[in-house]
This record gives sequence, structure tokens and C-alpha cells, in this order.
Amino acid sequence: MQQRAEQKRKRTLSETRGYKCFRADEVDGSDDEVESDDEDESDDEDASDEMSDTDGLNMEDEEEEEDEEYDEDERWSVWLKSFNAERKDSNGTNIGHCHAKLIDREPIRHNFYTEMEEPSEDTCALAFDLFDRWGCLKEQFCEHPFKKGTGAWGRELDTGRLLLIETARVDKSHRRQGHGRALVDKVWKKASSACPGLQYAVAWPTLLSYSDHVHKMNDLPPDESKLISQTLSLAAQDFFRAMGFRRVGSSCWFARTDDPAHPSRSLAPSDDQKQSLSLKLAPFQKDQKYPYDAGMVRKSEPIFCDLEPVIQIPPRTPFLSTDDKSTLAILKARLAACPPLDPAWKATDDHGNTIIHVVAMDCKVESLAWLLDQPFADDLNCIRNLEGETPLEALEASLDEHRVKMTWRMLTIPISDKYDGVRREELLCLLKLKGIDPRDVPKVDQVTFGCTCGACIGGFLSPRLAYALECQGDIHHHLMDFEINLNLGSEWCSSWSAQLEHVRPDVRLNMTTNKSYRQGFTNLFGYVAECLRAKRLPTAPNVLNLVSEWPPNVKNYIRRGGTVAAVVLACFDNAIIQDEYLGDGDHELVHAESIEKLPRCRNDREFAFARRQYRRIEGLQGDPTYERATSAEEMTGASFMRSLRYSGVEALLQALDE
Repeated sequence: MQQRAEQKRKRTLSETRGYKCFRADEVDGSDDEVESDDEDESDDEDASDEMSDTDGLNMEDEEEEEDEEYDEDERWSVWLKSFNAERKDSNGTNIGHCHAKLIDREPIRHNFYTEMEEPSEDTCALAFDLFDRWGCLKEQFCEHPFKKGTGAWGRELDTGRLLLIETARVDKSHRRQGHGRALVDKVWKKASSACPGLQYAVAWPTLLSYSDHVHKMNDLPPDESKLISQTLSLAAQDFFRAMGFRRVGSSCWFARTDDPAHPSRSLAPSDDQKQSLSLKLAPFQKDQKYPYDAGMVRKSEPIFCDLEPVIQIPPRTPFLSTDDKSTLAILKARLAACPPLDPAWKATDDHGNTIIHVVAMDCKVESLAWLLDQPFADDLNCIRNLEGETPLEALEASLDEHRVKMTWRMLTIPISDKYDGVRREELLCLLKLKGIDPRDVPKVDQVTFGCTCGACIGGFLSPRLAYALECQGDIHHHLMDFEINLNLGSEWCSSWSAQLEHVRPDVRLNMTTNKSYRQGFTNLFGYVAECLRAKRLPTAPNVLNLVSEWPPNVKNYIRRGGTVAAVVLACFDNAIIQDEYLGDGDHELVHAESIEKLPRCRNDREFAFARRQYRRIEGLQGDPTYERATSAEEMTGASFMRSLRYSGVEALLQALDE
């Protein structure tokens, strides 16, 4: 990981100007004014000034980095292709260039975040900002009443190739002459020629550096510096709107299509959402008291001046250095005497966060409970920040980001498969904001594991995911049962070796000669499907409670050392193989109508996460039997008995005997 981070750091330095570089033109020779118009170009100064002494790299180092980048481009060539366009004056002198990447998501759906993180910071930001882990537009930009913006963009962005406009530069002396627009059009035509049917281009028209103004902006008050940066950013946005780009939801990203029937084509630039709700502010300064700055205090008296921030930005880093009890004491001291209509209760910071937003996102349970006990708490709970989020939505968004990724140096690391639910303090805050009784176990489980449909079994198994497992149980029960009388035991076991992967090797060996064991294993697929239809987790007790048969094939299989978990995990494996993005897509193709009737959920397609939680419930963490097949010698009688110690399994076996 450390080597990968260093490689990415060097790769970033070798780029001409790094991250987002769409910049509107500034007024020449003026130190006091910044102008913009629709013709402003998205440019930066030459990279030579920035690269001259960067990290002490010499020319040989730069050549080595160029070779390394070439090799990595070869590695990504299956789904990524670069396009460049140049602009020359009448003398043939290069006065500008544009660089773009053509992204084909289909080959990398199964590993979208990891693949998109590596080539550049631009591809990484595009993936994590706009799309989910499968390369589909995030639900919030399609359904959220505020974050969907104008609604011009939706599910059509789930499919098709994307042209990512990364850089567009024009020499300062040639700006405002239409060269920037010509460059973007030229690179679009090049990509369209190489990829017929190209539909969408995306760009983030914002700033990384303030090259022409940074020398003076450092000396300006924060408010003035911020105003200049916002002015330049808005000018760059106007430039892209003039070329047909429109904002995607409330994000900082813009998209363009040449489809004349697309809703974005009928949206006038003046009607496009003007401001991104996702504010990209400068890093915290040591003298700031965010979020309790001037925007959060009454004019007559600072209310929260005692609360100092924690100046860090890793996921789930608390806003406040004070603990819950200290925060509550300060709130009571500052707000207890304020009447309900006092503006202090609804004061906001630069992000539009009220005190209840901040306390909720910081998971201060006692402080949040005190605020929610106020008679006007319902009004406070409905206030939206600049992201368009209520306190509950702000907390959920923060937790979901923590679920999806973590950052380490220059790396953004996907961690969805390792998710184990929210922490205790986070859970308590979510329950209070949702008004859920902590004794309602099914609801608590759903909140714990991020369910958004209200129907996840055990809190983590969404209706669509459960249906995928149910289908695999039914299909393989019928197929394996049909062949059980046609083939010899050894042939049957060889034919269905993939389904037997999680069965202990010694049990597998016995199944080649014992038909009852084979039949018991096969029948369990049907019982697992039946259990899922009853909307119950397919744990060993739940599945074995459904067993009613003679001869007792399931009982014989279990007695010999077989497990229900081996069957359930085989269903997971088969569901992944037939998933639309992880496999061949047969499940969606055959059952599309039934799937569409089921509610969508955040936990859909989270196979690794659901499998992890199932193994945790069954007590299988760290048991190599359920990761891959092991030798018979490694499975002793003692380890087998430990594998049977589910809650109630031994009692169920006794009940089957009776």
C-alpha cells in the first residue's frame, strides 16, 4: 500500500497541472478586479514553473515517470483511452491543449472504485463523487428532493461510455478568442470517432489553484479571498454551460450529451442549478472555530466560543474536541435561557449547518437528546443545510461515506466489503432522529446496517439480494435433485463440485458413496429458498425448523458433519456469478419483472457485506472451512463440534430424531 501511494504521488506530480484545472480568465494587469463572461476559457499556466523543483526531481526522474505512466496506461487500456487536442496560432505555435479520458465502465463494474482510483485524481473524484461502487449514478442525484437538482440527469448515466474532460489550457495572451471551446469540441469529436455512440462528456469546472491571484489572495481577509475564488469558479461554470454542459444533480460535476431529445438540451443555461451544494472550501486554519464561527453566534454574545474544532479530516473525525458531557454543559449554559423564537436556535455556519446538524454528525448522544427534547425540536429537525440535508440526512450521508471509503495519504481505499454497521453512539443518534424505539430489534438492525428500504431481513439482507439467493436455492435444488438418480456418486460430486466448495473435505468424500448425504445436501437448497420466501434469515435454526421429510436425509447429512452454512454460502457464490455487474447477468435477464417489483435498497448487490454478516451471525468468522475447502486432516472432531455450536442446532437435531 505504501508503494502504491508513492507511485500515485509521483504520477500526480508528472501531470501537467494536477487536479481540477478548469479556470475562467482573469483581467490582465488588474490587481483588484476579476471579470467573467460566457466566453471565458478553462486554463492554467504552464506546468514548468510548478514542476521545476518539485520534490527535487531531475530530468532523468521525469523520464522514468513518463515510462511508468506509459506502462500503467497499457494496463488500463481495456477500459481507459486518452485523447489530446492542440490549438496553434497562424505561426504554428502551440497556444493551448485539451486532455480527456474515455472511460468504458462495463469491463470494471465488478471493481469500479478500485480501478477508477488508480489512473488519476480526476478519475478517482469522478467515481466517488457521482457514482456508486458499481458505476451507477448515486441514488441521491436521482431521488433526493434537493440533491437531484433540476432533474435533468438521471438513470441514463448508469450506462454508456464517459468522456472525462480533465484539462483545457490556453496561453494567457490568446484567451477569450474561442480557443478553449474549440479544444473541447475537437477532443469530443476525436473520442466520438474512436468510439461511435459516445453519449456523455463530464467535467468539473472549478479551481485547483489561483495562479494569477494567489500572491494577493494570501494577504486578503478570508471573506474577500473566498469571494474571488467563487467568482472565478462561477465564470468557469458559465463557460461550460455555454458548450451545453449542465450540472448533474447538486454535485460539482457537469455533463453534456449530443442527444437532442435529452432533457438537459432543453434546459437553458439560466435555468441550470447555479451553485453546487457540495462546497469545496479551503482547509481549516488554526485560528478558525468551525463550525461555531461568526455565522453561528448571536451578535450580542458568542454562544459557542468555548468549543474548539479538531483540525483533521479523516472519515468520521469529530467536529468538536469536547466530549458529549462538556458539549451538553456548554449548550445548556448558552441556550437554556433563550426563548423558542430566539435566532440562536437556528443560527447556521458557512455550510448551513445548525447546532443540531453539528451535534448529530458528531454523534453527541446526550447533547442531541437535549436538543430534541425542546418543544420546537420538530422545526429544528426540518432545517436543511447547504447540502440540502436535514440533520438526519447529514448524519446518514456522513456515515455512508465512512462505509464506502477511507483515505490514506494520496490513496482512496474502497472498504464497503468490510463494513460491520454503525458504532453504538452513531446508532443511538440515528434512532433518536428517526424516532425508533431501541427495543424494536428488526428496526434497530436495519438502522445499524444502513437499510434504506425498511425491509432488509436481519437488517442487511435486502429484498432484491434475498430474492437472488432464493432463486439460486430453487434452481440448484431442482437441478441437483434431477441428476442425483442419473449419475454415480463420484460423477455427481464432480459435476457439482462448485456447490460443494464449502462442504468439509471428509464429508465430501463420504458423499461420493452415500446417496442420503447427497440428497440431504440437495434438499437443503430448497429449504433455504423456503426460509427466504418466509422473510427469515437462512440460519441453521431457521432452516432446520422447516425440515419435514422421510427418509431423514437432511438429518443424516447434518449428523455426518454437513452444515446449512455450506449451502447458503454456495447460494451466495451462484448469485454473484449470475449478477448483472459481477457475473453474466442471467438473474436480471430471467427475473427482470419480479426484481422490478421489489423495493430498491442501499444494501442491494452488497454480496460480500451480506455474506460477512451472515458468517458473523453463524459464528463462522475465521473458520477456513467456509472460506475455502481444507484437507480432511485439518478438520478434527473438536473443530466439527465447534462448527455445530450455532444457537439451538444440537437441540434441533434432537428434535429431528424425535
